[in-house]
Amino acid sequence: MPKEQLEAVLGKRGCERFMQHRERCKPETVWSYLAQKGVSYTYCQASDFPRRLTEIPDPPFGLFYKGKIPADNVPAVAMIGARKCSEYGRCMAEQFAAEFASRGINVISGMAMGIDGISQSAALKAGGSSYAVLGGGVDIVYPRTNETLYTHLVKQGGVLSEYPPQMEPRPSLFPPRNRIISALSDVVLVVEARGKSGTLITVDMALEQGREVYAIPGRCTDSLSMGCNSLLRQGAAVATVPEDIIEDMCWENILPKPTAGTASTKVLTEKLSTAAQEVYAVLDTLPSTQDEIVTKLRAQKSICTITQICQGLVELELKGFAVCHNGQYKSICVLY
Repeated sequence: MPKEQLEAVLGKRGCERFMQHRERCKPETVWSYLAQKGVSYTYCQASDFPRRLTEIPDPPFGLFYKGKIPADNVPAVAMIGARKCSEYGRCMAEQFAAEFASRGINVISGMAMGIDGISQSAALKAGGSSYAVLGGGVDIVYPRTNETLYTHLVKQGGVLSEYPPQMEPRPSLFPPRNRIISALSDVVLVVEARGKSGTLITVDMALEQGREVYAIPGRCTDSLSMGCNSLLRQGAAVATVPEDIIEDMCWENILPKPTAGTASTKVLTEKLSTAAQEVYAVLDTLPSTQDEIVTKLRAQKSICTITQICQGLVELELKGFAVCHNGQYKSICVLY
């Protein structure tokens, strides 16, 4: 529009501001940058705009994205929780996300440190799809430590944002983006959260949108489980295994049958030495010290020597069946 028409609509001062912005931001330059970075865009009236977003009170006008947009006909679970999570939270996030992914359920989260990133990494490792809603431009990796996850998300799912590219993340942008995380999902699962946690903002938005809210219970004395346990007291559904959610949502008939993960793990462990197999059998998903492992083996009448047990632990680490942190060992999901 020429300046005269703009002034008639916006007024003299408004027109001056608009013209200044138009001088700084040329559409051709913006379009060229989007193409260079592989960023796509969709808006509320486009055929590919997620239908779930049109059903909430304050839908975003449009979305910038890299990779793909989650399909409306695929079940989706938002997995959220503490940034500084415990080993228990990590373990639960990995197990639930891997199972969801193996059953064809999309995992939605925010690519943050802690539960968000752990859940999405596990889903991708299991061969599924995951989508991250960012609190800044989709061309900016935040946090930087999740750059590898960002790359894999673009390949196996997508990263989305209502904010324009080149917009740096800042605290005020994250609460509004949480409504998109919950809106893109059928279920919101809180894995681990403190009593006063930003995670609960997403829960409030999910309830306003009519989404189902689940929480994984934790120990009563654990501060990182206070938020989950409080949600359960308030009426959130309990999830102890992924199948709880799948059955409640009646997804069994539209999802592929679960694979025999236990059998495949058994075949893989048969390639280990006898000592490593015995050690692996007593390892848990929660960490144990070497002394605790020895005690468990002795209780099972194992004849392995201390040297053989140590060699077995090293073998499990090298072959990806166990991980050691601060002198404590735990088994990890073996996904092939």
